[in-house]
Amino acid sequence: MKRKAGLFLLAVLVIASFATMIVASLAMYRLVADAQAEELRKIEASLSERFAVFERMLQSENRRNHRHMETVLPQIAADVERAGRDPRTLSSAEMDALATRYGIGHLYFIDRDHRVFQTNLPSDLGMVFPKGRLTDFLDRVMGSGRVWSAGIDLSALTHTLKTYSYFGPADRDYIIEASTDVRETLQQSDFAWMARYFFEELFADAMDSNPYVRDVDVYLVSSTGAWSLIHIGEQLDPVIAERVLDAGHYLPSDAPTRLATRYSVFKAAGPDGKGDGPGAMVMIRKVVFDLGLARQAVVHVFVSSMVVLALMLPLIYWLAARLLQRQVLDPLFTLRREAGAIAEGDLEQQIANVARRDEIGQLARSFTSMRDAVRTTITDLKETNLSIERFVPRAFLAKIGRPNIRSVVLGDNKRQDMTILFADIRNFTALSERMSPDDNFAFINAYLAEMGPVIARHGGFIDKYIGDGIMALFEKADDGVHAGLAMLETLERFNAARRAAGAEPVAVGIGLNSGSLMMGTIGEQHRMDGTVISDAVNLAARLESLTKDYRVPLLVSQFAVDRLDDARAYALRPVDTVVVRGRTQPVAIFEVQARRPSVRQPPTDLA
Repeated sequence: MKRKAGLFLLAVLVIASFATMIVASLAMYRLVADAQAEELRKIEASLSERFAVFERMLQSENRRNHRHMETVLPQIAADVERAGRDPRTLSSAEMDALATRYGIGHLYFIDRDHRVFQTNLPSDLGMVFPKGRLTDFLDRVMGSGRVWSAGIDLSALTHTLKTYSYFGPADRDYIIEASTDVRETLQQSDFAWMARYFFEELFADAMDSNPYVRDVDVYLVSSTGAWSLIHIGEQLDPVIAERVLDAGHYLPSDAPTRLATRYSVFKAAGPDGKGDGPGAMVMIRKVVFDLGLARQAVVHVFVSSMVVLALMLPLIYWLAARLLQRQVLDPLFTLRREAGAIAEGDLEQQIANVARRDEIGQLARSFTSMRDAVRTTITDLKETNLSIERFVPRAFLAKIGRPNIRSVVLGDNKRQDMTILFADIRNFTALSERMSPDDNFAFINAYLAEMGPVIARHGGFIDKYIGDGIMALFEKADDGVHAGLAMLETLERFNAARRAAGAEPVAVGIGLNSGSLMMGTIGEQHRMDGTVISDAVNLAARLESLTKDYRVPLLVSQFAVDRLDDARAYALRPVDTVVVRGRTQPVAIFEVQARRPSVRQPPTDLA
């Protein structure tokens, strides 16, 4: 026990040391990472401040452009009206001339179906705007008689910043749209030098101000995605953009290098100064920073600790393996062998470790209980199966293709060619009236105890007992005939014993027929029985009944005679050709005598 406790304590100390090593490494990483995170927040704040200034400059330019459009767009509409022209008839040259005359980058005419039906940009001709916020906006502009500003947005084609203005001439079914490249208008203004600074130096300067920053970028969010303001035409991955907009920030965790990328969202104040009005611009900041310092500290601590642990690992492994083998694995392997022996049928297998007071001992005691329960269950099942076979013959189950009684289901059936034997005691009703109920059962069971083995010895099986009657089935007609003759011989011995006891002898009638029949189960789900159904069965029962009329003990049909291997081997006496009840065709019937007669006897008088 002391050794076990010592090994356990050693394992605990090693695990505690390893855990302490990890905690120390993570704490150091956290300290350095917090310092870098603070630097990152400062960089993001600086980018936000720069973008806010940049956004105010853009909004100022947008207002200037809009004031210009408030003048020129109605003039364009007036020019078209004075010329008496339908905008659809304007040529490409005329559209270019209008755009150049009024200082517009691209000029569009849009109908009520939100389709561009005329423009000086051929690639956009015929474009239809999808249902959404923009089409709702166009519906408000249509016929309003005023110029509307849609603010600054990114062009879906060039991904450059553009201002968009719309004019809906009164009593007209079209809208005039004008888009102008902000950067171009800024270059033509008095603030061209400031525009160059904002577009080319303002954001890149943030990268030079911090040694941990490796790259920065600013993406403006539009209806077509998030597009870079620094690298024109470069789009942010839509999946990343969606995550950033949903959470406000995003730091990919699967970066393959020591460089980490952080994305964060920033919404500028917009024209209303609140950040949520029309024209407010949303950007995504991207900062790539170096995690080398934090990772280097963690790696240094971790590698040093791993060297120490590696030196101790062989000893720790040997000690832990020995402890695990002796205390857990060996008992489990023993239980596995014992379980295998029980599974192979050894229900006397002894279970080890039942005296242990730990989980292994509890498991061993559970195995002991399981073995005893299995042994009891199997014994009960064997006894139950033997009992069931007394009611449902195994031969019957085999005929319908079922291995055991558990597999039988209602409606199982199979067609067979067999020989059916019916045997019945003559005048049993009158005989039973002279006996008490106990005597009746004693007599019937004594009689059946003599007849049942005779049928089994000749390859048949009893399908059912019908009061004092027997219904048996045989594969071959010869077996049925032999069984019938043997039953008559057995009856003679049975009657001799009854005479000796002062009891009245009994007579039986036996009918045999061969033919096709259906074997199966009938009844309902909770109570069923095995039976055979066919005209051949009915005929055999009728032959047994006819033995009374013809006063013979054993009658067989022509169908049974036809299936005998050699009919000449039996003393067959033609009795009659009859049409039995329930049939329309006549059938020849024969008496089978115990011995072939030396002289052919005439049939018994049938009168």
